[in-house]
Amino acid sequence: MTQKKIKPFKADCRKALDTLLVHFGTKAEMARQAKMSRNTVSYWFTRGQIGRVAAKKFGSMKTLPFTKEQLRPDIGNWLPVAKRK
Repeated sequence: MTQKKIKPFKADCRKALDTLLVHFGTKAEMARQAKMSRNTVSYWFTRGQIGRVAAKKFGSMKTLPFTKEQLRPDIGNWLPVAKRK
């Protein structure tokens, strides 16, 4: 059976997500801090990356040593869709 290849940015997203989990301790605490459901946080781990909105929330928290770019290195343009050209 062949193993599925993971794209390089996906590996970076997964690593950032795991680091965030270590920082908060539990997925439930991550959900509380992001003010999102535990199901949403569990889905991030299934998908292998945090959501765009949550990356912005966590990136703007002064108590976290992470930026939104570190949490989602695959996103190049952080402008809202309406303002992109």
